[in-house]
Amino acid sequence: MSSRLECKAAFIKALARYLVEKQAMKSIELQMEKESAKEWAALRSATPLFGYPTVEEAEAQLTEFLG
Repeated sequence: MSSRLECKAAFIKALARYLVEKQAMKSIELQMEKESAKEWAALRSATPLFGYPTVEEAEAQLTEFLG
């Protein structure tokens, strides 16, 4: 695996964690109109993620989505 592919895999893993971990807290912060929660929601809305996937499920979906 090239270092570019390793970097891409690491990025996708970090993105998956950011998008699915602590979803309940981020949803509450969204209701409180916190700017960071709005940014999280906008980013998540731009992905194929739906519901409450695990980090591993999100990672697989994002890997396919980002090609």
